Amino acid sequence: MQRTLFLIPVPDDLFGLPVVGFGWLLIVWGLLVAAWIFLLSRKPNFQQEVFGHLPLFVVVAAAIIYVLPILRVNEAGQMGFPIRGYGVLLVLAIVSAVGLAAYRAQRMGINPEVIYSLAMVMIVCGVIGARLFFVIQYWKNFYHPESLALTLQEIFKVTEGGIVVYGSLIGAAISFVVFSYRMKLDTLALADLIAPSLMIGMFFGRLGCFMNGCCYGGLCTLPLAVQFPQGIAPQFTPPYVRHMENGAFYGLLFAQDDEGKVRVANVLPNSPASDSGEIEIGDTVESINGYPLHDQPIKPMDVLKGRLMASWSGDKESQGTIALRLAGKGVVSLHVEGLPASSLPVHPTQLYSSVNGLILCLLILAYYPYRKADGEVIAVTLGLYAITRFLLEVIRTDEYAIGGTGLTISQNVSIVILILAVALFVFARLRQQPLAWPRTAA
Repeated sequence: MQRTLFLIPVPDDLFGLPVVGFGWLLIVWGLLVAAWIFLLSRKPNFQQEVFGHLPLFVVVAAAIIYVLPILRVNEAGQMGFPIRGYGVLLVLAIVSAVGLAAYRAQRMGINPEVIYSLAMVMIVCGVIGARLFFVIQYWKNFYHPESLALTLQEIFKVTEGGIVVYGSLIGAAISFVVFSYRMKLDTLALADLIAPSLMIGMFFGRLGCFMNGCCYGGLCTLPLAVQFPQGIAPQFTPPYVRHMENGAFYGLLFAQDDEGKVRVANVLPNSPASDSGEIEIGDTVESINGYPLHDQPIKPMDVLKGRLMASWSGDKESQGTIALRLAGKGVVSLHVEGLPASSLPVHPTQLYSSVNGLILCLLILAYYPYRKADGEVIAVTLGLYAITRFLLEVIRTDEYAIGGTGLTISQNVSIVILILAVALFVFARLRQQPLAWPRTAA
């Protein structure tokens, strides 16, 4: 894991004019856009080309004015833009996906410029959709009722991680349909063409998740398990925070039963909890550090998480200490000497997902020449991904079950995507229309 690769120093102003915001960078971008439009004006389909690039022009300008000033940070006493490993891999994912689609389009006799224009629109809408999905899912982590500016600042920290693949697919899909309709392209044929690109983008994108530490898995005792570093307080790495708030560092995992009672779900071996010899799986937790879990205005599990996090702050004498009152047993005290240097070993689900993307990409590339109808390749791609994502969610612990379904939001979406993929496959076969483009590349 390597969240920050290096820092690009950026001063506040240059010759009295701000560098970011309404300043030098916006002027440079304006000149680049003018030159870009001049080059596009020499093409016969000038208006269509400008329309395809317009979202990029606007979004980049908005980012320079509103987002870049927020992203500037002070690290080691120097102001600048941190180059995150996550962001670098995300860019590599985009470049590889667009490059593969353009190469395959050219071999099929399609102008690669169509792919580049499509990519501009899909990238912008895909990133917005992915971030919006994540923000909605974890809204309580972003919302600061006392400050709208602080809320927006947290929302725009995209380079530090926090996107959802399904949000990206939804945002990109909407823009894709609109683009293909306006450009009078066969929507299903074009979707089949770019299907492998979605998966190669997944391959590099999930490597970025591993660099960032998000999308992590559950506890693991296998040799391939990984441990994520603590990070710099208060910016602890995501798996580390989860182990702080769920009691894993004390050797405990908790669950809330149907009656609303918090019980011990697991006692980890070689931990303070197991060494005490007093805590067993199934024990009911009545209070922690004197705070009762039940008969409170918030959920018992939320009370527990809050007190577990609080146990790592305060004076050194009480830091790392919890006192659990267990039904029928009384109070049991546990202590950990200082914050651990890293998280407990977990499944590297980011790498599993990355390998999954590569395998699916190769499978779809092999399947493409054998397709019988336009639309079935993208249907197979989405269907297979929905199945593998549902299974990967079983060992991921960064998402909780929602809506009383016992499934995470991604698992619920996977079920919907799978149903839609099957319906699309059946529709593609039943409509019995000839392929828009040849089966194999020239």
